[in-house]
Amino acid sequence: MKIESMVVLPMAAPYLCDMGEPYSTTEKIGGLAVLLRADEGVVGENLLIAGSGKGLSIIAEMVRSLEPLIVGEDPRKPGAFLAKARAELKHLGPTGVSLMGLGAIEGALLDLRAKIAGLPIHRLLGAVHERLPAYYSAALWPHVGLDGLQKAARNIADKGYWGMKLRAGAGKLDEQVARVKAIREAVGYDVKLLIDINQRLDERRATRLGRAIEPYDIHWFEEPVDGRDHEAEARIAAALDTPVAAGESAFGLDEFKTMIDLRSADTLMPDLQRVGGPMEFLRVGELAGASRIKVSGHTLPEMSLSLLACLRNADCLEAMPWSAPFYEGELTISKGDAIVGERHGWSQGLSVKAMREYALVKADI
Repeated sequence: MKIESMVVLPMAAPYLCDMGEPYSTTEKIGGLAVLLRADEGVVGENLLIAGSGKGLSIIAEMVRSLEPLIVGEDPRKPGAFLAKARAELKHLGPTGVSLMGLGAIEGALLDLRAKIAGLPIHRLLGAVHERLPAYYSAALWPHVGLDGLQKAARNIADKGYWGMKLRAGAGKLDEQVARVKAIREAVGYDVKLLIDINQRLDERRATRLGRAIEPYDIHWFEEPVDGRDHEAEARIAAALDTPVAAGESAFGLDEFKTMIDLRSADTLMPDLQRVGGPMEFLRVGELAGASRIKVSGHTLPEMSLSLLACLRNADCLEAMPWSAPFYEGELTISKGDAIVGERHGWSQGLSVKAMREYALVKADI
């Protein structure tokens, strides 16, 4: 069995929810589909997204540059491709765009292998979970007023999610605490509340805010400072009773190893696009588990769910609908949990109709 061709398809789709800051003026979300076709007609797929679409063209060129290395390879032997590609890209360094390009192809390879085996990815790799707690990650943005926050929080709770995420950190301390309090008044304490600072604060201000909201039973305090300052993250994590979550901006296993050694977070959040592909995602998860650190994901729930289902230390799933326009069906939520799909390959599949409608170039899909 050989890979016959690769399609790299840039797309732009209308977003299905409030994108939130800094994307609130963006009308479309950018997507990049990577499709690998084997000689038996099976197609493996992967998706990358960007809130404003910027930067995807650079990643697309990186992926296309690797086409000569993947076409003709046996999809059941992904290590052969990865070894050649890493050697080819060594002069560019092990992170950044080169890592994202590698991960994009590896994700499509994994989907292809699962389809060849006739299995969902989580069963191919060794499922631990059939379902995971899911929190809704859109709607509770910094620009939404108190009344709007309470209305949105009630809507999320009514849809049956295990939890919801509030973006915070913009404004005075008492204003931020008031926003947290307003949500608790609206939905009570049976629903989990996660706070995301989006790297807005310095260490001192983040620590003060983290302590001030601890009475409101916060599931985690996310990305409190610059995502590259892992030592500051560690000091904040040590200072707070509330667990700290971080890592969505980290690239590759080496950076996550640094975070684990420093205890920068109680829950790590590898981003499937930045971490270097699905197998690196799982390596981060296993390494974190050895240090009794939990793992979640960052966006792309349609694929992250399949991988988190393989990790004993999986915390919860971010149900972020940004990528939803490109997929068939919807994430299934039951009694607060996301249910892992049983289709062959990723838990959800890309929509051919959507790819044709939102494609920015002509392609054979």
